[in-house]
Amino acid sequence: MNMKLRQMKTILRLTIIALIFTFSAAAATAFSQAAENQGADVAMSWENAQVFVPSKFFKTTPNKVRVSKPLPVVIYLHGCTGIDPDHDMRWGEFIKGLGYIAVLPDSMARPGRRPNCDPRMKRGGLFPQAHAMRQEEIGYALEQLKKSAWADSNNIFLMGHSEGGQAAARNTLADFRGIIISGWTCTDSARVGFDGIFAPLETPILTLEWDHDPWREGTPQQGSCANKFGERKKARQVLFHGTQHSTYNQREARDAVAQFLKENLNP
Repeated sequence: MNMKLRQMKTILRLTIIALIFTFSAAAATAFSQAAENQGADVAMSWENAQVFVPSKFFKTTPNKVRVSKPLPVVIYLHGCTGIDPDHDMRWGEFIKGLGYIAVLPDSMARPGRRPNCDPRMKRGGLFPQAHAMRQEEIGYALEQLKKSAWADSNNIFLMGHSEGGQAAARNTLADFRGIIISGWTCTDSARVGFDGIFAPLETPILTLEWDHDPWREGTPQQGSCANKFGERKKARQVLFHGTQHSTYNQREARDAVAQFLKENLNP
């Protein structure tokens, strides 16, 4: 009886060990496949980007851009629900009119991507993975622009609105001629990794903000980017008075963007 019991215990232990090894191998394979697929996944935000090209009436996609010479580029990051035709696309058209190519990566084109907010309740955080994804998209778009014959790689700017503005503020890459942060306060007292402007100190910064933004008031994100400038010598805030969130309709915002791009263009 004792012999049979010991045999059963031995078999049970061996079975458990085998299951552990099987699970570990499966997990490692899944992780490896996820890492391999990450590049293809983020690529979809670029492949489905909306591109506004000077002198071209219709918007296009990155693989169809045709120009006679390389042009300066603005990577524009949309907000938490995707590319807004009444705001983001109008910024794209405006930037195009200044002689820059505007590239709007489509984060929502990525498999499994969901909106990170409820616009009716003005509440974010519904898809927290979005924040890491947006940083991937910035890096991937920059990498692709450096390989694109139509892009002046010495004149690449970054601009974002709302969730996109948050992503622009959190960018740490030193490759941009300037960064424009719209609809974000550069403030989050609840999360250190979101509180501030993370680009190198020498990177020129322009922020477009409302003094009463309904997305930020009464939350840990209530504040002002100007309070986060610190030792930055090339940072400017344009502050609008009122209770709004969008910035395109403000003439002062458009004038400030035009001036910022012109001042920081590498001849």
